[in-house]
Amino acid sequence: MASSHQADEFIRIQDVLKDQPFGLSIKEIAAAASMSRNSAAKYLDILTASGRLELRMVGNAKLYTLSTRVPVGNLLNHARELIIVLDNDLRIVQASGSFCTFTGAPLGSILHARLSSLSPPLVSVSEEQEITALLNGGPAWRKEIHVLRNGTEYYFDSRFIPTVLENTLPGITLILEDITERMLAQKASLERDRLLQTLFQIPKEPQFFINRNHKVVYWDRALEIMTGIKAEEMVGTSNHWQVFYACPHPGLVDLLVDGNLEEIHNRWGGKCVHTPVEGKYQVTEFYPEGKVGGRWFRITATLIRDTAGNLTGAMETIEDVSEKNRGQFIVQE
Repeated sequence: MASSHQADEFIRIQDVLKDQPFGLSIKEIAAAASMSRNSAAKYLDILTASGRLELRMVGNAKLYTLSTRVPVGNLLNHARELIIVLDNDLRIVQASGSFCTFTGAPLGSILHARLSSLSPPLVSVSEEQEITALLNGGPAWRKEIHVLRNGTEYYFDSRFIPTVLENTLPGITLILEDITERMLAQKASLERDRLLQTLFQIPKEPQFFINRNHKVVYWDRALEIMTGIKAEEMVGTSNHWQVFYACPHPGLVDLLVDGNLEEIHNRWGGKCVHTPVEGKYQVTEFYPEGKVGGRWFRITATLIRDTAGNLTGAMETIEDVSEKNRGQFIVQE
């Protein structure tokens, strides 16, 4: 950090150059600022290295002018991206207003902190050690950063750029572009494709899919034909019970989504077949009521999970086996 005397000398030199758009030489600046040529040369080198002055050569003469670059602070405060500047100890020395808004913390509370110590952390301690290599220069690094903050996922396309700070020491500028919306859309598309792939792998019997909240999200054409209920009437509701029962009643698929295996066992006992490898539960039963009452159905319920293994819902496939169970059907009547 510059001393008070040094800061005063910097101001004197900058004042001299304010009305000199074409620049002045070291000799002219020294004379106008009333300082020795050696002192002027020293201060000019520091001001040029920190970006506050610009130097151009005219023949053998060095001419200095005030820098026309926009101050970094102004850029940080108006940038849409989240921007952080790290010093050579990888501690935060500058941050954009957008980054402070994202963290929910004032600039003063995050200055001198490391990326790994932020809440939430942007990188791990081991990744921070890798970043140190950028202090030696070289091309910028690019990395996707995934952050979970207050239960919400954020994705950033991040660029780590070697930087020379105002004190002429090496540093790193981190620019974070928010790509959350794009990434979540991609994830939703992948999950939708995976669900459709799962649907087509299941035997093509009438089938429907409910989410974890027991809402119907898929109702196929075969089920429309069997029940007379259109998909648009059923999707978004929890009325799938209408196929089998006269009043709201949890079915095999509902109990499976809730993980209520005890109730499945109590209700069907040995009649329910479980296939552990595929995670399927299957039961054959006579249903006297509902939209398709008076039939025997073999019902197969299967849990559906996303690529991370999280439960998204369950699929139920319905096979009409009334012909195979005709005799039992008569007994039940």
